[in-house]
Amino acid sequence: NNRKKVFHFRIISESVWNFAAGNNPEIMKKALLILATLLINAFALHAEDAHRIITFEDLPIKAQEFVTTYFSSQTIRFVRMEIEVTKTEYTVRFENGMEIEFNSTGDWEEVESHSECLPSGFLNEMILNFLNKNHPNYCLNEIARDRHKIEVELSTGLEIVFNKLGEFLRYDD
Repeated sequence: NNRKKVFHFRIISESVWNFAAGNNPEIMKKALLILATLLINAFALHAEDAHRIITFEDLPIKAQEFVTTYFSSQTIRFVRMEIEVTKTEYTVRFENGMEIEFNSTGDWEEVESHSECLPSGFLNEMILNFLNKNHPNYCLNEIARDRHKIEVELSTGLEIVFNKLGEFLRYDD
């Protein structure tokens, strides 16, 4: 489908350019305006394809395993694939409002819920030990990670930051 769009755009742009090649400045201005409009439309059409609903089976295997291991009791509302210029991300939203974001390889990046406590079994043992020792009976609302750190937010709104290994770094508010 995208190939057809690119092919049609190429044919139209070549036709416009050939028409304007007579060195007439007014025609060149119109041709450039038409080309600019076509480019904007091409990007808009591509943007429509950037976010789409997919099936659970279309998720990377690693993401499927994560969901079935830690969220098997939840009912999936939808699975969405988001294609951006530099990356592809997946989002799984459950009926209860919980949401998980995965990167293109299926590694979780963010897990959040504002209606009930998140499971924590996928967290590093050091983080779990810290939470159990310093915040008994904790309830997690959000967990996010990047290349350098893991952040957890408790239901109280308190945010705790750990390094990638799970060592406590600081409290944020």
